[in-house]
Amino acid sequence: MGDIANMNDCDRWMRSDEGQAHLEDIRQMLVNRTITDVSFSNEVHYVATVLHLNGGDTFFVMQPSLEIDALREQFGETIEREYYKDYPERRPSPADPA
Repeated sequence: MGDIANMNDCDRWMRSDEGQAHLEDIRQMLVNRTITDVSFSNEVHYVATVLHLNGGDTFFVMQPSLEIDALREQFGETIEREYYKDYPERRPSPADPA
């Protein structure tokens, strides 16, 4: 299967009665709610945006820009710098050809 199969299955689910009901449940959870705070959570393959809603509920949002591959592509040097803070003994010496 591939991306087009995944996309088609998403479309099929979204148009189904069950999909519509599930999406409506999510809509009702969010409509007329207020975001009181925003935090972030390490979910292994991505950083989730956590919306804290009035009433104490939370809602997790996954953004493509916070997936680990996107972070490595955009912030590779930053991640490497932070890695060497964790493991300074692994930093190559200036004389080592990298």
